[in-house]
Amino acid sequence: MATQYTDLELAINTLVTQFHAASPNVGPTLTVEEFQGMVSKELPTMVKTVDEQEGLNQLLKEMGVEEGHGVTFENFWVLVNSLATTQFGLLQKDKSVKCTCLLL
Repeated sequence: MATQYTDLELAINTLVTQFHAASPNVGPTLTVEEFQGMVSKELPTMVKTVDEQEGLNQLLKEMGVEEGHGVTFENFWVLVNSLATTQFGLLQKDKSVKCTCLLL
C-alpha cells in the first residue's frame, strides 16, 4: 500500500524538490541566477523585489549569502521562514483568537 503523505509533508517535499529543480546539475547550491529564476517563477507574488538587481542583492544579504557564493538550502530556508512568518502574521490579523505560538 502506498504511503499517504500529509499536506505538510508534501509542502516540505515541494520546497526541497523545487530548490533542486532550479539547478540543472541538482547541486547543493544554486547560482544567484538560478535562485533568481526560481523565486521569480515560484514566488512571484511574495517576493517582488528579486527582478531588480538592488532588491536581489538586499534579499541575498538578508538570507546570509556572502558575495560571490551560491545560495544554499539553508540560505533559502531563511527566506521561507521569513515568508511563512509574514503569512502567519497576515492570517493572524484575520482571526479573533490570539495564538501564543512561538516561532523559532
